[in-house]
Amino acid sequence: MRTSLTVRNPGRRKRNGCNFFVWVDPQTCERGLEYAKIMQAKKEELESQIEDLKMMNIELGRGIKKLEEDNDALVVKLAELTEINVKFVEKTGPRKTTNRLTNLTTLVVVVIVVFVVCVLMSSVKHTHGKKPLYLV
Repeated sequence: MRTSLTVRNPGRRKRNGCNFFVWVDPQTCERGLEYAKIMQAKKEELESQIEDLKMMNIELGRGIKKLEEDNDALVVKLAELTEINVKFVEKTGPRKTTNRLTNLTTLVVVVIVVFVVCVLMSSVKHTHGKKPLYLV
């Protein structure tokens, strides 16, 4: 026995003989045929999505390979630059530097914090009695 997977006879079983076959199950009703068409369309849509995902997977694999190659090249470049830096430090000795930008940034942050605190303090309303202080 075989099971039909066609839209006209979904799920019907048939018995094959010498150049002929006999349906074992009754004919599918109209609602069953409508449902079979819907299921066939969904199956085709899912198969199409599977193919699209396979192609995306292949492209992502190529992208990963390219990123790995780029990463390897960057590792080599970093090693070269590190070697150059070591030779430079050996030749010139360690440098003592002051970072003026860091000092300036710290000063700006302190001024901003003081300003914010002053603004908040000036907006505090003092109340008498049991009510606490609150911000406006």
